[in-house]
Amino acid sequence: MSDQAVINKRLSGLDEILDKSAQLMAHLGYHGTSMRDLAQVTGRSLSGLYHYFSNKEELLFLINQRGFTSLLDMSNRLLIDDLRPEQRLSKLISNHVTYFIDHLSEMRIMTSGTMEMNEQRSQILWKLKQEYTQLAQNIVGEYMRSQTDVDYPDDVISRKTYLLYGMMNWIFGWYSATDHGTAQEVADDIFHTFTKGCCAEENRKKSL
Repeated sequence: MSDQAVINKRLSGLDEILDKSAQLMAHLGYHGTSMRDLAQVTGRSLSGLYHYFSNKEELLFLINQRGFTSLLDMSNRLLIDDLRPEQRLSKLISNHVTYFIDHLSEMRIMTSGTMEMNEQRSQILWKLKQEYTQLAQNIVGEYMRSQTDVDYPDDVISRKTYLLYGMMNWIFGWYSATDHGTAQEVADDIFHTFTKGCCAEENRKKSL
């Protein structure tokens, strides 16, 4: 087996472990999940798990790192594509919602914070979150300016972006595919709800 094949096999194994571990930790909680629980649910021995991570803290870090890196990679691609501001915002929302609905267990873990991690790992995740947040703020700001020709201050764009995050992130608390439709239907509803309101005050003034 080639070196690349070995790497691919290890990465595939790690993805499977992260998926199953996230499901268990979302159900039992971080403190309620033991390494033996993780070994059982992933079908591996304890020594086999330690081949991928050294302890639960590193596992928590890897789940968060994979999630935020995936979101950031998807969103960075939006900057390359030739899109209108409303299309770029719509795709940002769709990427975020679809990823989180496909990874609801990870979402519960990612939105619970990083208080169990050491400073170095917390800083790595903080930088990923900041980069993703800044990218989202740029897309939200671009959309708002395209609708009103207003040069919004940074604090307004930041506030609007976090309000958007609130709608997108909270789906883990209520979403059910049976009761609430597809990920794209949810994303479309969030897009229309947000865009109808984010520039409402400026549009009201223009109509007077």
